[in-house]
Amino acid sequence: MGMNILLVEDNPGDARLIQVLLAEEAGAEFHLTHVERLADACELVKQEEFAAVLLDLSLPDSHGLDTVNGLRRSGPDIPIVILSGLDNEEVALAALQSGAQDYLVKGRADGMLLKRSILYAIERHRTRKQLLLAEAAFNCTDTGIMVMDAGWRVIRVNPAFTRVTGYEPDAVIGQKPMVLASGVHDPEFYDDLWQSLDANGAWEGEIWNRRKNGEVYPEWLRINAVADEQGGITGYVAIMSDITHRKKAETELLRQATRDPLTGLANRQLFMHVLDDSIERAGSLERSCAVLFIDLDGFKDVNDRWDHAVGDEMLKEVARRLRGSVRVSDEVARLGGDEFTVVLTEVRETQDAARVAEKIVAAVAQPYALSVGEATVSASVGISVYPADATSAEDLLRAADQAMYAAKRAGKNRFRFYEGQRPEPRKAVAT
Repeated sequence: MGMNILLVEDNPGDARLIQVLLAEEAGAEFHLTHVERLADACELVKQEEFAAVLLDLSLPDSHGLDTVNGLRRSGPDIPIVILSGLDNEEVALAALQSGAQDYLVKGRADGMLLKRSILYAIERHRTRKQLLLAEAAFNCTDTGIMVMDAGWRVIRVNPAFTRVTGYEPDAVIGQKPMVLASGVHDPEFYDDLWQSLDANGAWEGEIWNRRKNGEVYPEWLRINAVADEQGGITGYVAIMSDITHRKKAETELLRQATRDPLTGLANRQLFMHVLDDSIERAGSLERSCAVLFIDLDGFKDVNDRWDHAVGDEMLKEVARRLRGSVRVSDEVARLGGDEFTVVLTEVRETQDAARVAEKIVAAVAQPYALSVGEATVSASVGISVYPADATSAEDLLRAADQAMYAAKRAGKNRFRFYEGQRPEPRKAVAT
């Protein structure tokens, strides 16, 4: 069965001629339904599907552009070919601007022209729908889009681009995208980007750009080269997503994975990573680093006297005092309970570590003004030094742990250096 075509024509002679011309040229390709009034056409397009409408502008119940507009209100998704007795360019242009796909003058259209006009109208309507959908996607997406010519000059941006960057279209059109450059990346970064585009026709990755207000933000960027049929580059399309929230979430997850939730200090995982890095750096520079193992003396009495909430209050203050006793470059960690560690990332002589340990012992021993009253604890500190005492992170930590127990056996509230040939497995000692 052919395509359903609706003919809206009040002149019987003209209607008959159109039917004959199309039958001779197209045969069964088209199936015509004929009505004489706009009201009848509007009812039909609501009830049936038509591939196109041949529409006379002058009907008993409508005239001129009102006819086009009236039919489009009832069937907004149907291609329209105007049939008019007026050879008037102004009217023809107005009809096309109102949504018609073609304009034919009666008496000048043979069967071939009628057929071609209908088929072209259907194709133009289909293409226009695709363009409208693409335009809607371009304008409504939350992802910024920037279209550039072959010379990397911006020719178009979508509203999301403005929301992400703060730049209105007039501020960037005609410019090159380097207006967004943050200064974070070195020239080699961009060289790699261009090389990837040249080799693969695309580049995708994380990049730091700068908004109009000067804020530097992380962005996930994909750039695709647009080629013509001969393979020549005609332009580029950049699709950008602001990943600030994702980066913050990743940072928070990393913080949760590497930080002690009570004190905010590094946890054991992060501590061992920092210690490994410190050992590697010290080894390459032929220098030393040190580990301090700290255990609180009398902390169990605080918990027994009050409760764990008060104990937590004290641990937070201990963490603050430890952090204040070392350099910014050093790392303080809580391994668990009332055990803390410090990595001194560089020590020139063993007395450097001794001076830090003295500060820690003095700081921890100061009274604590807790919510339930005043309390005191002290610290036993063990020190091990790379490479004199051990050359691996685990052995260095074990040596500091044993030195800490030596400090406890010596009377607590003091520090001791590791003494021994090889760190031994940890033994339980009452605190």
